Amino acid sequence: MASPWAHQRDKRNRPLYPRADFCARVTVRSETGRFAMSRLWIFALALGAVGSAAAVPVTNATQRVDYTGHSVLSIVPETSDQLNVLFRLENEMELDFWAEAKLPGSPAVVRVAPENLLKFTKKVSEAGMTAKIEVKNLQKLIDDERHEARFTTYSSAPLRFQRYLRNEEFEKALMSYSEKYDHVEYTVIGKSYEGRDIIGVHITKGKNKPIIFFECGIHAREWVAHATCLYIIDQLATMYEKDETIKHLVDEYEWRIHPVVNPDGYVYTHTSDRMWRKTRSVSKKSKICQGADANRNFDVGPFCGVGTSKKPCADTYCGDSPFSEPESRAIKNAVEAAKDRMSFYFSLHNFGLMWMFPYAYTNKDAPNHQDLRTIAERGAEAILKATGTKDTVGPIDKTIYPVTGSSVDWAYEKAGVKNAFALELQPPMLSSNFWRGFMLPAKHILPTAQETWLGIRAAIGTP
Repeated sequence: MASPWAHQRDKRNRPLYPRADFCARVTVRSETGRFAMSRLWIFALALGAVGSAAAVPVTNATQRVDYTGHSVLSIVPETSDQLNVLFRLENEMELDFWAEAKLPGSPAVVRVAPENLLKFTKKVSEAGMTAKIEVKNLQKLIDDERHEARFTTYSSAPLRFQRYLRNEEFEKALMSYSEKYDHVEYTVIGKSYEGRDIIGVHITKGKNKPIIFFECGIHAREWVAHATCLYIIDQLATMYEKDETIKHLVDEYEWRIHPVVNPDGYVYTHTSDRMWRKTRSVSKKSKICQGADANRNFDVGPFCGVGTSKKPCADTYCGDSPFSEPESRAIKNAVEAAKDRMSFYFSLHNFGLMWMFPYAYTNKDAPNHQDLRTIAERGAEAILKATGTKDTVGPIDKTIYPVTGSSVDWAYEKAGVKNAFALELQPPMLSSNFWRGFMLPAKHILPTAQETWLGIRAAIGTP
């Protein structure tokens, strides 16, 4: 199986979980025109939505955040001083880093609003760096993606992997697997802030088997992570009677897979803001910003510590308190309900091509660091051998950057899951497609899912 990125250079860096602390000025598209809003007022005060359990959405389904004129740029800082310039600009301006340079010589990818582009490129140039514009108009990329979803099919791919599904389509797909295959059980592990089911499946033969747990899509805009989880479900469901390896995996383990753990955010990326990352909860600390980063909301490490923000407008807002988000609580409850049987925990993201493991909130090695590295290397090596895709392997703290409150650290340290991993999927940095970032074309769903599944099988000890 040849990877579409196999020919690219292996020079890549991890994606950033943005730290910019701002409420961005955006334009909202509607079917009848466009209008500007200096702030997204998320409370419908007249309807008494403040602090209620059922928040009124910030926009209706006919209004979309418009990224016309927003640019995506790549920069390679060569010195520590240049790195510090980027960190400072991140906090000073309305910047959304898609990938952050951790060390001199590694690339950064950043989205810049049109009103800040001249200032940003000037500051970067004054610091001796070159900012290369990879995307001149992000909205065109989003429009192309929507057009592709409506009109493009890929006959070589199964129907469910020809395009990115909506949340309700995920629900129907999981119900269909459950109805058709007796080793698949449809489950709901909780409700989102807006009342949507957080869905999943249990796949096994027999009872009391070691559990392999997946949470996917905790960051709403990372669509290929959702799709990859669905592919894993599809393989375990449909191939049980046809593939001896799959049969072994189902007979020996119980697979608990949750492809859309942030359904409110995922729906919002389809209806309103393709770049939305967080949940859609209403904070008690803000009347103008909505949502928290559920992957900063777990009770592990100093709450709202390194790699997070205490400001509700920030993309990495840690939440009002640990487990303030229904979505993170649902994952917590699902893991704790069977923690004595939890064997593996996988958290799927994109992009950047990485196999990572604890810790994220500290630079100390995990007690079983070498075992974790061996498992991750086994997965990465299987992918490399089969497709030519090369993943970076290492602890989260050293491979991406330090971050507090992640699901993987919590599963490992608090729930006792000794094999916990965070995977960053396609595309790789500095490939021909890296600037697409979270908007990986649908034709790459299947190869991405296939190579990820190949690596996971190898990692857990099954070729």
